[in-house]
Amino acid sequence: MKTIIDVEKMSGVSRSTISRYLNGKPVRPDNKEKIEKAIKELHYKRNPMASGLKSSKTYTVGCVLPDITDPFFPGIMKVFQEKMLRKGYQTIFNTYGNDGQLEVEQVRTLASNRIDGLVVASSVKDGAHIQKCLDADIPVVLVDRIIEGLDCDSVTVDNFQSVFDAINLAIRKGHRKIGYIRGDELYTDIIRFRGYEEALKSNGIEITPEYVITAELIEHDSTRQFMHLLNLADPPTLIFCSNVYHSMGAIDAMLEYDLDIPKDVSVLSFDLLSSFPYYGFMKAIKPQFASIIQPMEEIGSKTAELLLHRINNGMKEYSPIHTELKTIFSMSDSIADLS
Repeated sequence: MKTIIDVEKMSGVSRSTISRYLNGKPVRPDNKEKIEKAIKELHYKRNPMASGLKSSKTYTVGCVLPDITDPFFPGIMKVFQEKMLRKGYQTIFNTYGNDGQLEVEQVRTLASNRIDGLVVASSVKDGAHIQKCLDADIPVVLVDRIIEGLDCDSVTVDNFQSVFDAINLAIRKGHRKIGYIRGDELYTDIIRFRGYEEALKSNGIEITPEYVITAELIEHDSTRQFMHLLNLADPPTLIFCSNVYHSMGAIDAMLEYDLDIPKDVSVLSFDLLSSFPYYGFMKAIKPQFASIIQPMEEIGSKTAELLLHRINNGMKEYSPIHTELKTIFSMSDSIADLS
């Protein structure tokens, strides 16, 4: 097994500088290039146990995610894990099946096992379990969802602004009867719905209560709710699907009931299904829905960077860092021009 001494010999860089690099601290660009080249050629792997004994670190971080079958997180966590591995950290993945109590238990269990940091995609409104980690100087980064009232590092996207802009675009295309399929009261549901409300309000359009409908996070319920909106006496001309599950339900409805999109109804979605790992085949289904696209790789990268920053710099004088990333909009033929 190659050691840091071998890296020192091949790179010509001092052991102390190599150690600084491995611990995520800044080194000169030329030294960084030499170290990375030596590590790659030697296939050097840091010994987390030995490093942990010297520094009290375990070189292990935890991720607590809602559901192992959720298509949203794999692309994010793949980048996160790769970036953490390059810095010598192993990642433990736990999922809680959208059970809030299980989420709390998993966070507590990981925190009690001397992990160096945590990433949590939370489904609860009470952040007491996260606060206990912060009080114990365990860094936590909330990904995708913020817990309101909790001061904690986070990486999210521009949920409000992206929905506000997308609904405004639909209105400019002549749509004033806009349906909205939303999820339960998660952070993302609340903020995205505010964007929808504000877009209608700013255009002088009153919200029609029967156009706003909640669907469970399963495709079949989303399909039923999509068709429910279409079967109203005065149906919406456009339906906004506020997350990937509702978009999948709309796809099912389109295929099962042989809907002509956008002739029968226009569709707008949050998340482009074909951009997710293993969902590339969705490009064959036409039309692809006009979509708000989240920067999955950037979310994973920024989450790793923020967690490493906290691990390396400690929790003294803690002031939370909130990183909000920009989405992009992908227009398609799924929105009819009624203007």
